[in-house]
Amino acid sequence: MSQNSYSSQRKCSCALVVKTLITSTTSNPGRRFFRCPRPNFSSCGYWEWEDQAFPEVAYLRNLESSLKDVKMEMDNSKIEVENLKIEMENLKIVVENLKIKIGHLLETIATLEASNDLVVEKVRTFQDKYHKIKYKVMISCFLFVGFLVALTTK
Repeated sequence: MSQNSYSSQRKCSCALVVKTLITSTTSNPGRRFFRCPRPNFSSCGYWEWEDQAFPEVAYLRNLESSLKDVKMEMDNSKIEVENLKIEMENLKIVVENLKIKIGHLLETIATLEASNDLVVEKVRTFQDKYHKIKYKVMISCFLFVGFLVALTTK
């Protein structure tokens, strides 16, 4: 509630000049009323409307206020939508960059797998050669030992 600048000549039960105030409630917006100027704890309780109630005016004022609120919400929503559109475009760019990086990583993986396959094949070839040489050396050793035994037994 706000106090009006002019004062009334009405007096309350305390014999004091009453305050003229204006409501800021949604049920009676802008309506004037009188009340005792003392604080609530020492007031005589005097209170009276200055004018007759005009519910249509109050209703229209409420509608006008609500319309302003809705327009402000709409404007804020439009700004939010624009910000979300910008954010979505930025995210699309991020996604495209990630797709490119994934493509490069998949190419790198394919290259490493091919390289790994070649290394595995070379290791198998070397293992085969190692085993063949190992068997040949073992056979040669047995033959040599057999030859030495035959020489010593004659």
